[in-house]
Amino acid sequence: MKILVILPNLGGGGAEKVHISLANNWVKNGHEVTICSGLITQDSPFEIDKRINVIHLNRRKIRDLIFPLKKVINEEKADRIFTAMWPLTIISIISWIFSGRLGKLFLVEHTSFNERNAKNIMKTNLGKISLSMKIFYGFADGVVCVSKGVANSINKISYVNKRKIHTIYNGLQATTTNPKPSKAKPKNIEIISIGRLSDDKDYQTTFKALTLLKEDGIKIKLKIIGDGPNLELLRNEAKSLKLTDNISFLGFKKNIFKYLVDADLLVHSSNFEGFSMAILEAISCGKNVVSTDTPHGPSEILDNGKFGSLVEVGNYEAMAKAIKFRIENPISPEVLIERSKKFSIDEASKQYLELTS
Repeated sequence: MKILVILPNLGGGGAEKVHISLANNWVKNGHEVTICSGLITQDSPFEIDKRINVIHLNRRKIRDLIFPLKKVINEEKADRIFTAMWPLTIISIISWIFSGRLGKLFLVEHTSFNERNAKNIMKTNLGKISLSMKIFYGFADGVVCVSKGVANSINKISYVNKRKIHTIYNGLQATTTNPKPSKAKPKNIEIISIGRLSDDKDYQTTFKALTLLKEDGIKIKLKIIGDGPNLELLRNEAKSLKLTDNISFLGFKKNIFKYLVDADLLVHSSNFEGFSMAILEAISCGKNVVSTDTPHGPSEILDNGKFGSLVEVGNYEAMAKAIKFRIENPISPEVLIERSKKFSIDEASKQYLELTS
């Protein structure tokens, strides 16, 4: 089968990582795969199989991609096209229609759609997103969502037939990492947080929770993996809370697993999530998790708290208590690793192609 994957760019985000992993899996299984990156971008920090054809369109704005994408679709003549994330999904539909609807087109969404996300992340309003989906999404052969919550949000704001909306959880390549046992007592705790340094990740809640733990006499260190626009703001926040010696900003890391194995647990304080690859990667290493209970994602991975602690969004007091509790009462690494196997890249890639066959 010939497969075309259309992405905004090949950056270091979780969505890009997932689609590159899917593409690698497909080509490994004998499919012919092309990845098309729309915007100006550097080479991907993630490993792309050398058998994959990578096209860089290098346009400055999404709206400039209509005719370049039409050309790619016409030249590739793919059997299946997967395009990810609004508004690129809209542009891809238009390009696909202009191409004569070559192949089957599937849209992939990684973020739930509500007023706050529309304003803070997509820099628009929900009404415009809803209108564009109502006009265009029905033309596609289907919409793939990375969690049930994302699927529900699209169902609410579009006219897409429910039978064409599918949930396929993000998958992870099996890891051979051997988990280290968590410490028995809440002393000298090393925690890790993974994600873009942006408003939606709400690291301030984690910082405030650390302050309470310090006041309780617990020695704690936090390593943050990720980069983004809020680096200096977060450095200043750490300084004002007298946490400079407790927090390390490590920047983006291609291989996060070598950092996860040394951590006692992952702390995740996002305001929202479509899924959360960071949580999945942590439990795949047998690491305990404390996460905010965002509307979608974490609760589905952790089965509503069965495989990790969930706390109210923005509630740093509850987060501090949950960190201490989870260190004192860790879930067995073997149980967490077994849970992570539910979200394998092999299963996800299979489900994508089964949808379209």
